Amino acid sequence: MEKYIYLFGCILLLSIWIFIFLLRKDLRKKMIEISVFGGVFGPIAEIWYFADYWRPPSLLGIAKVSLEDFLFGFATVGICASLYYFIFNKKQKNKTRSISIFEFLFNPRLILFVAAIIFLMIILNNLLKINSIFASSFIFLISSFYIMLKRKDLIKVSLTTSLFLPILILPIYHLILNLIITPDFFEKYWLLNNTVWDIKVLGNIPVTELIWYFAAGAFFSILYEFVIDL
Repeated sequence: MEKYIYLFGCILLLSIWIFIFLLRKDLRKKMIEISVFGGVFGPIAEIWYFADYWRPPSLLGIAKVSLEDFLFGFATVGICASLYYFIFNKKQKNKTRSISIFEFLFNPRLILFVAAIIFLMIILNNLLKINSIFASSFIFLISSFYIMLKRKDLIKVSLTTSLFLPILILPIYHLILNLIITPDFFEKYWLLNNTVWDIKVLGNIPVTELIWYFAAGAFFSILYEFVIDL
């Protein structure tokens, strides 16, 4: 049963993604493009997370890069990019000339961001031994600050999403970890148990998860607009 918990969480996230996608036609193109990027980025990130943060069971085994990692990245990044516009019913701006998904994925700005994130993860996590959840959260935050310095019109989007995303995620975690599935999931597969960071809220929800969603919301909510200069 436990090997399906990660997948179940991803399905719940995908349900939110689909809900926004169906109701907001103007967000669909952006959601698809940024979500594909997130789907590719997710399994890469697990290289670090599996090493020192968590080792969850998946369809392919314990701490194995699997379909769930793609689905999680796909859904989470897509939700980040659309949440502000959906909640406040803001219209998504569009470029005069529509770009293709390949133009987005191979945009020099996006490639530089990915290269910088990987480089900083190697420095902070592999060399300085800062736990990957904090290293990645820090990188997301400084990346979002950089974008906001360049694009002050995106400050509100970033800050709002960083606040609302953890609130949106809490019911999903509460459902999985406290009500229906297994309260001891993180006790078994979370690598920060019995450390100074073993802090949980609302029962069994690690604070580190909320920190990560806060940082991810700040960054991925404005990445698309910055990359394509929208």
